[in-house]
Amino acid sequence: MYIRRVLLMVSLGILLLGLAVITAIGQPQQPPIDVMFTGARVPLDVERAAPLFARAAARAIPLIPQTLIRPHGGGTIKEVRIRALHDGKMIYIELSWSDTTSNATPRRQTDFTDAAALQFPVAPGTLPNPFMGDRLRPVNIWQWKASWQDELTRARDLRVAYPDMAVDYYYDTQFLKDEAARRAFNAGAAAGNLLSLPRRTSAVEDLVAWGFGTLTTQPQQDVVGFGSWRQGRWTVLLARPLRTGDPADVQFQTGTAPFVNFAVWDGGNRDRNGQKNVTLMWWPLRLRARP
Repeated sequence: MYIRRVLLMVSLGILLLGLAVITAIGQPQQPPIDVMFTGARVPLDVERAAPLFARAAARAIPLIPQTLIRPHGGGTIKEVRIRALHDGKMIYIELSWSDTTSNATPRRQTDFTDAAALQFPVAPGTLPNPFMGDRLRPVNIWQWKASWQDELTRARDLRVAYPDMAVDYYYDTQFLKDEAARRAFNAGAAAGNLLSLPRRTSAVEDLVAWGFGTLTTQPQQDVVGFGSWRQGRWTVLLARPLRTGDPADVQFQTGTAPFVNFAVWDGGNRDRNGQKNVTLMWWPLRLRARP
């Protein structure tokens, strides 16, 4: 009984120390990342927008494996570069990192997708836990997925992975005259599940979280984004209005310094969920005013 009590007290002490370390690590310790003003129209295309982002200040964000919460993972992506612009109405963020392989739509259960995410405190003031926020201080997460990017240009088809597959019978929904009845045969799409949608307009998911295990898709998707992989490097462009009517969204305003956190998944390393490359601190963004 005594040994069990001692072990419990030691475990509690380690937990409290860990939370204190996380809180300390999560405080901003870096100079702001400048979000430069541009009067030019920023195309939602990585290659066409490149000349504009070339004028913006770049910051290399170091990444480390996520080893605080199981399952541990990551370690193959060492840093991600960020450059950012705004035009007074929209914010545009470019992320870029080295990745020797492009891992897009998983075709098998053992395949995983490349991805990247930005995390913002929803409300200004006291910063939340940098790991998915907390009960009182939620975080707004923008996650770009290479698999969703792939689905924008190519239809999903299991025959790519299993060319000799056979199907006994598919109900021919074309004979159903009512669209609602046809959609009922895809329960996920009928329920509005973003993972089940047959067509996509963006490769980014707009989410909110209040701590571990609470990650939730937002009913209102305000972020758009597209990515491109070339010569061993991903470049991803994310865009959103500076201000939205969604209470679960971060709001941007010139002259302010909201904070951001980063995560990158390497599908070739079997990264997924909590197995990822992360930064342990909040990084301030500084929205420059129009000259």
